[in-house]
Formats: sequence, C-alpha cells, structure tokens
Amino acid sequence: MIRLISWLLITILFGIGCTGKKAEQPSVSGKVLLAVFAHPDDETTVTPVLSRYAAEGVKVFLAIATDGRYGVTTHAGIPAGDSLAASRARELTCAAEKLGIQPPILFGLHDQFKMQGGYDSVHHQLDELRLQVRKLFDEIRPDAVITWGPSGWSGHHDHRLVGAVVTEIFESQQWDKPKQLFYPAIPTGKIPVGAKGYATTDSTYLNVRIGASETDYERARESLQCHASQYTPEVMDQMRGMIGSALGRTTWFRTYHGSEQRTTLF
Repeated sequence: MIRLISWLLITILFGIGCTGKKAEQPSVSGKVLLAVFAHPDDETTVTPVLSRYAAEGVKVFLAIATDGRYGVTTHAGIPAGDSLAASRARELTCAAEKLGIQPPILFGLHDQFKMQGGYDSVHHQLDELRLQVRKLFDEIRPDAVITWGPSGWSGHHDHRLVGAVVTEIFESQQWDKPKQLFYPAIPTGKIPVGAKGYATTDSTYLNVRIGASETDYERARESLQCHASQYTPEVMDQMRGMIGSALGRTTWFRTYHGSEQRTTLF
C-alpha cells in the first residue's frame, strides 16, 4: 500500500548501520516469533528483524489479516477485488521466502473489514479475526508477538483494529506459555520535514531497539521487491536514495505493560 507505507518505512529497511560494539545476546534458537499485521506488505516495517531472528534459529511466523484487495496502484493496472487479492497473496509468499521465514498465514478477511456494509459486517469480520488470532496463539504458542500499537503506525483504521484485537487476545488470559508483546513505532522527531500521515511515539517509551546485519537488510530489500503491485522499481530506487536520513539500522519497539500491580492512579 504505497499510500500507507511511504519512504519512511523503506528508510528503516535500508538504514545505515549503527556504530559501537554489539552487546552479547542470549541464544534464541528454538523460540517462536509471531508478527500479525493488517495487509500484505505491512511486514516491511519490521522485515530486518524477522530476517535476523529467522537466521538465528527462531521459528518466525507472519500472519496477515486482510486480503489487500483495495490496494490499487496505477502502475500495476490491477483492479480492486479478487485478482488484486490473489496477486498480493503471491507477493507475500515471495516476501516470506526472501526473508527465510515460515510461509505466510493468510486470514483472508476483507480489506477494510467490510466497513461499507455497516456495523454488522465489521462486527462479523472482527469476530473472525479474534478466532483466528486465538487459534494461532493456541497452536504455534509464540514466545513473542509483534503487532500494531494504538496509532497503527500510519493511523490506518485496519492497522488500529488489528493491533487492538491482537492485544485483546493477548491480555484475555494467562497463557500456558508466557508471551511478550511488542509494538513497532516511529520515534517522535525522526520523521523528515514534509512527511505527513504518521503518528509517532516519544523515544522514551521505545524501550526496545533492535539492530540487524547488512545481510538482513539485503533480504529486506529483496522481500520489498516482491510487492510489485504496490511499488514501482523507480519508487524503490528513490527510497534507497534516502537511506540513513531518519532511523539508521534500528527498528524501534515499545513493549506492552499490563501486569503492574498498583493501588492508585497516581
């Protein structure tokens, strides 16, 4: 969705490496990571991280809620509907292969959750989303989950709804296998002048900052190229020309905190 994931996201994919000695990291082999997003290509916000952990032995799953049937672009010439949804599913499979992660899990819900049909239509779609997310939690038993935070990164309503439902299921019970929940975000002040349509988070709340290798960023670049219905080669080249101007080779997250015990609001 070129209107939603603009050059800022691509800057994350192609950012300049951070300097300094890398801290020792605990072994993550055998762990399970689940990322749940709204549309095919939403994963581009975190693809270096997905690639990194897959390479380190983590079993990485990517679940996408909607079929992206309304992500029409002029260059692709594919009309909204089933044909575009099928193209985007193939593109997502290509992207997952480039990243070295598990084949994508497609919930197949309607792009925009059938909002045009009114409350009942949306309600039924969200009920199905709840069922699908809970089923994933039960079946793959992730150690860590990534989804959209309250802003949905770009403010898109599908992003917000998916993040809200994943958070709802996450906090609905104490799971047999403890999980951690992470929201990717854009640090306030990192958006270049003139870029619009993004909700940012103050960096003091972004307590998880994950770097990745050049190999991971190369895989991220290759996976982006799979989304040909959304991006032209020229646009991709333009994005690569802007590398390093915003975030560097770091993906920023904040953690969900829902278990702190208090007896006062203040």
